[in-house]
Amino acid sequence: MRVPNPNNASPVGANMTPMIDVVFLLIIFFLVSSHLARQEIHLPVELPIANTYLPENPDRSALTVTVDDQSQWRVGGNVVAIDELKQVLVDHAARSGSSAAVRLRTDGSVHYQYIEPILRETALAGIFDVTFSVREATR
Repeated sequence: MRVPNPNNASPVGANMTPMIDVVFLLIIFFLVSSHLARQEIHLPVELPIANTYLPENPDRSALTVTVDDQSQWRVGGNVVAIDELKQVLVDHAARSGSSAAVRLRTDGSVHYQYIEPILRETALAGIFDVTFSVREATR
């Protein structure tokens, strides 16, 4: 086994440790963010039934707003009030630009009076691509 000689050290070289650290941090970030996105879609909501619907586009990154059977608004799994929802929608519109979209998941038993403020604030934030999540009618 040879003992390295410090006088023979190559002056050219890059320290890979910081780059490896950054890669691991990015991996952790994407794992956590994808986990939170999946949780948001799986909040227990009895979606309304529809006879016709368009399949969901997986390439579209839409902000999901959920209205549960208690008529509570949820974004990212957290209950939000109207002021918080306004800020979230404005931030989403600023971040996504003209491709900003909102997916609205509501319980089938929720009255329209709890849905209309969400639609109004979405339009005021400049987001016009809104879809409603539904489930297929059984035949």
